[in-house]
Amino acid sequence: MNVSCNLAKKNITLSFVIALITIFTIVGKIEAQANPTTPSTETTQTTEAPQETPAPVAQAPEQTPTQDSEIGLVKLFVTGGWSMWPLLLSSIVGFGVILERMYFFFTAKLIRKGYNQDLQDAIDASGMQGVDEFLKANEGQKITDVLKNGMEVSQNDPEIFAAGIEREAGEVMTLLEKGLTVLSAVSTIAPLVGFLGTVSGMINAFDAIANADQVNAKVVAGGIKEALITTAAGLIVAIPAMTFYQYLQGRVGFFTSEVEEAANKIYKEYLKLKAGKKA
Repeated sequence: MNVSCNLAKKNITLSFVIALITIFTIVGKIEAQANPTTPSTETTQTTEAPQETPAPVAQAPEQTPTQDSEIGLVKLFVTGGWSMWPLLLSSIVGFGVILERMYFFFTAKLIRKGYNQDLQDAIDASGMQGVDEFLKANEGQKITDVLKNGMEVSQNDPEIFAAGIEREAGEVMTLLEKGLTVLSAVSTIAPLVGFLGTVSGMINAFDAIANADQVNAKVVAGGIKEALITTAAGLIVAIPAMTFYQYLQGRVGFFTSEVEEAANKIYKEYLKLKAGKKA
């Protein structure tokens, strides 16, 4: 029984191997029929004439110009002409302002979320005493400093308090809006410089046409390329500058509206005190 089992296993293994050989043979024939452009003479040529193998190597240097033609940033900058220098300067200035302002807004404690609602709850609970306690509990925030400084000079007079808040808020606004004028100028001037470079490139293109005996695409390609590069560079500088300017201006506007809302709440309490009413 063991001998018959072993013979059976050998027969199955042999049949499996034969089947694999048959399958690979058929697949090889199918591939040979599907690729008729690779005749068997190539193998004989490679064996009989190994000197022809350097032929593919000789074609390799022909592909190097395509690699050299890949446009890099430096080449684009040089091709763009003189207008790329002011665009580079404006991009550096704008990027520096963006970094400084983003760092300031993310590190400065301007106002926490729900500040005015908590202030209103404190006023409803204890009036002006609640305001004093609330401001002491929220020290270290810019809005708290503005409100406290306005209350210190108010002498319980609502009009003096309003004037003090306006003065204190103006100082904080100056600090918040620092650099935004420069960022706005960059976002406005960069496209204009890019368009000026576009005009310069088109002038060069038409000048090349005027001086050429035969006009073809290569004659005007340099000037048009310069024009397109400067236009793109101006927009690349202006779009991020305008985006961050709008974002930072929104942060300033939000803080301004929150200060006005908080000041109005305290202003009403001063009016009640002046009129002899209890909060």
